[in-house]
Amino acid sequence: MKRTICILLIAAAFVCTVAAVPTERNEKNEENWTDLMYVNVPILKILDSRDGYVVLYSKNKTGVGKTVIPKKWIYGKPDEPRKLKINNLPKGKMQPYMTVISKGGEFKRVVLTIPPSKNNALWGVVGRGVAVDTDKDTLEPLEL
Repeated sequence: MKRTICILLIAAAFVCTVAAVPTERNEKNEENWTDLMYVNVPILKILDSRDGYVVLYSKNKTGVGKTVIPKKWIYGKPDEPRKLKINNLPKGKMQPYMTVISKGGEFKRVVLTIPPSKNNALWGVVGRGVAVDTDKDTLEPLEL
């Protein structure tokens, strides 16, 4: 009985090692690489305006950066995909963050992972009379 179990275990180990041999698809070739990149930055404050969001973010643990994201980017068209996605921040110890996705050095999309309730201390409002430039098609490179 013990010999049978040992033989079965050795046979199973042999089968697993043979099955784990990498094939051509799994090899790390440069032709399989992508030029898609993303950058995550922590969000300190989001100021809401009529036409966009002013996002204040942390720059490499020293300093604060600012960028403007138009609200019209939420809506996509058949010929142009949407450029802004807003994810709800799960409750817990996570901090709000912004992910900027680019392909080949060209901006593709920004994802805000933030609390859904505007009663949160993260949210604020742009002051009256302050002009927010939301007439743009790409996000300027972030100062990190």
